[in-house]
Amino acid sequence: MDSDEEIMQRDATRSGDAEDFSEEGSTNDNSNDDAQDGDDQDDSQEEDDNTIPHENTDLSESTIIKATPELASLTNPNVREISHEATWSLSSSKTGNGIRELMDSNFETYWQSDGVHPHLINIHFSKRKAVSEVAFYLDYSLDESYTPKRIGIKSGVTFHDLVEVKVIEMKEPCGWVSVPLHAEIDPLDDDLDHPEEDMEAKEKRVKKKPLRTHFIQICVLSMAQNGRDTHMRQVKIFGPKVNNNTGPMKSPTNMFPLGLPAFKSVGLSQFSSIR
Repeated sequence: MDSDEEIMQRDATRSGDAEDFSEEGSTNDNSNDDAQDGDDQDDSQEEDDNTIPHENTDLSESTIIKATPELASLTNPNVREISHEATWSLSSSKTGNGIRELMDSNFETYWQSDGVHPHLINIHFSKRKAVSEVAFYLDYSLDESYTPKRIGIKSGVTFHDLVEVKVIEMKEPCGWVSVPLHAEIDPLDDDLDHPEEDMEAKEKRVKKKPLRTHFIQICVLSMAQNGRDTHMRQVKIFGPKVNNNTGPMKSPTNMFPLGLPAFKSVGLSQFSSIR
């Protein structure tokens, strides 16, 4: 049989081994917790890096425009619609609600997007065009959360050099929303052309000069009630009515201040009236 001293030594050795084991276990637990905390921090960092920044909702640079039941440009003799002279494309659309419905002059049909916003309408002209106005037909009473609330208009030559020229804000529009587009004039060159013109006259003249561009992009930035997709019932592009030979189209009264000429010969009498 073992003596009392040997029994006491074995008990002390066992208790020491147990303490070492408990210390190692606690150390491993702490290291696992630290590693897990580090993984959580890495995950949160990755989420922060991948988070899409919120759109700037500052409306200070926006122009608030009200809708009207009629579009004056449709009956204005000094402008013409040039929508059919461009190639149109959309960022996304539902089947049966695309470009055809956007340009059919029917308020019962509409374009419906089918993707993440901003929703884009791309209008590309084969040659540089003078564009004086872009008009939208919107109806909040029918479309509600699909109704555009904020729209940006960009201009350029291709997709790669677009510059924002206008941002508009609307509140529950029902009717036509008309957006005039004006060319930006270089102050240095403009002062050389018009050295004695005052600021007020210059502003009036600039407002009458249309934007000349190859490419227009309409960006639907946000919808009413924080909607995701958009409905747009009509879009029309207008430019000044021009004559290829004389510039802006002139009326017969302006072309002949004293009236139409009265030709006496048979050969020229065919030009005595406008056909």
